[in-house]
Amino acid sequence: MDFFAHFLIGLIVASLADGSNPDLYVSLCVLMSLLPDLDFLLFPFWKRHPFSGHHGITHTPVFIVAVSILIYGTLSILIGISDIRLLLVLMITGFLHIFCDFLGTGGVPLFYPFNMRYFKLNVALGIDPLLTVFSIAGIAVLFKTYLNPNIPDIREATVLIASIFVFYYAARAVLKHKEEHRPENLGFTALPTINPLRWKYASRAETKDAIKISLKTAEGTKTFTIPKDKQKKIEQCKDLVCTYWHPLVQGEMRFFEYPCYKLLCQEDRMEIIWNSAEAGKIMDIKVRLEDGQLIADKKFRGKKWWP
Repeated sequence: MDFFAHFLIGLIVASLADGSNPDLYVSLCVLMSLLPDLDFLLFPFWKRHPFSGHHGITHTPVFIVAVSILIYGTLSILIGISDIRLLLVLMITGFLHIFCDFLGTGGVPLFYPFNMRYFKLNVALGIDPLLTVFSIAGIAVLFKTYLNPNIPDIREATVLIASIFVFYYAARAVLKHKEEHRPENLGFTALPTINPLRWKYASRAETKDAIKISLKTAEGTKTFTIPKDKQKKIEQCKDLVCTYWHPLVQGEMRFFEYPCYKLLCQEDRMEIIWNSAEAGKIMDIKVRLEDGQLIADKKFRGKKWWP
């Protein structure tokens, strides 16, 4: 889910909470709705601690609980606030951020620290253009009601906007379920696209030796076998593609946790340049072929380190 949608959810929670200090509730709910995505500020640690990257530690329930207690405790000490409902609202807002990202395509480590696996429903794109436009409009409406005392009850507008949110994702979930249970799509996962009514279809099967990805294309179903042995000798372009990930599979990268890369394989020059999945789009990785082995160099974007 994008910045504007998270921002709007913060406003919705603050409005429905109807706290004793509306301005404080709005400010803190917006903060908590956006805080997990401020993980880009941790970029100095991404190289050594990949879990500090986007959708990492800041998108865990542990982080939300800890930060909520910290904010509430600080306010209690500094201004003597004793509204325990505020602590609950802070946690709810943070949990909603995680839940909304769980509905999308990026995935979140829901059960950290007990399980490092990322979970997602793939109901909608992480950045959904339709939802973005709606969120910007919703933010404008709610801010107008906050700033204009002549407008009746803000709660009515808030409930309407929240209901549209819920209906949109519920409808997406129903549509996804329906698509996946069509006879021709059995065994495939329906993956969202920029067009809300259009889906891509892919399946993933894993053995101890390889991963098999099947994609539905205009030419029919194509299956790609990706060996797990990355130590095999690279002698030709075909070896390079198979050892890492086939370019056509990259269209589903976000759904199967593969690195996103650009492949260059011409005559005697073979290399892969990609954006690290762990570090989002900040850390670049260049892989070069030397004596039959691929050597990877990692640098943060913004520093010129190869021609």
